[in-house]
Amino acid sequence: MPKNIVKLIENSDFSAIVFSQFINTANSNFVKQLNYTGCTKPPYTDIVIDLKPWVKKDNIFSKCSFSVFTNPNFEKYLREKKIEELTIVGLDTDYCVLADCFNAFDQGYKITVIANCCASSTNGPDGHVAALKIIANNFGTVI
Repeated sequence: MPKNIVKLIENSDFSAIVFSQFINTANSNFVKQLNYTGCTKPPYTDIVIDLKPWVKKDNIFSKCSFSVFTNPNFEKYLREKKIEELTIVGLDTDYCVLADCFNAFDQGYKITVIANCCASSTNGPDGHVAALKIIANNFGTVI
């Protein structure tokens, strides 16, 4: 999947490329409600090596929830850059990608999800396909 994202970036003309980075914390709902204590430090919190060339200090937003929209600096960044359309890719289609689509839609953004640049490590192909159907039927375009 990272190789597909690299191809997408290299063959597109995005005005901005933004990354969300899941970093679990002791006070997250993942710890408090699910007793999930993974993803607290590198290498589990790192952006994959294939995408590092596009990571800058101002385009990476940490989160300890499903959606990057919980980081107030993320939407501030989008407003400052006058971004109105989001192309969303990443893991997990049926959790984080879907949560970002819910939040992006609620905030008025136009949404496109690139199917071959997303996957579900938790629920596999079934979770991936189910989430894509929800997105296509309710939030935006799936390519």
